[in-house]
Amino acid sequence: MRHHGRATISYDGKRLSPKPGATLNLGGVSRTAEPLDDGSVGFSETTAAPELNCSVPLTAALDIESLRNMTGANVVFESDTGKGWVIRDAFTVDAVTVGADVNLKISGQPAVAL
Repeated sequence: MRHHGRATISYDGKRLSPKPGATLNLGGVSRTAEPLDDGSVGFSETTAAPELNCSVPLTAALDIESLRNMTGANVVFESDTGKGWVIRDAFTVDAVTVGADVNLKISGQPAVAL
């Protein structure tokens, strides 16, 4: 059985070349345990935003301005296992810092399987 090793990430049809270690929190429903005095445990639910974290090398071809200003994008995270998800209405969360690598944090609507 194949395990995840590499991710392919693209936004609005533009492919990024992430370094190993890219992660995707799918978002959706987050549950908080609520213990009760009678010994039972219930839960409450809130909506959790998805979060894609990746690092890409800074190259001449990397469009920093489009990443910096990204809003309303469709971001696709595909694993080499064949599984993939899309974050719609995606946007960059933090200001983009330029160095040898560019670290990106992206959020939007909860991720949906492809």
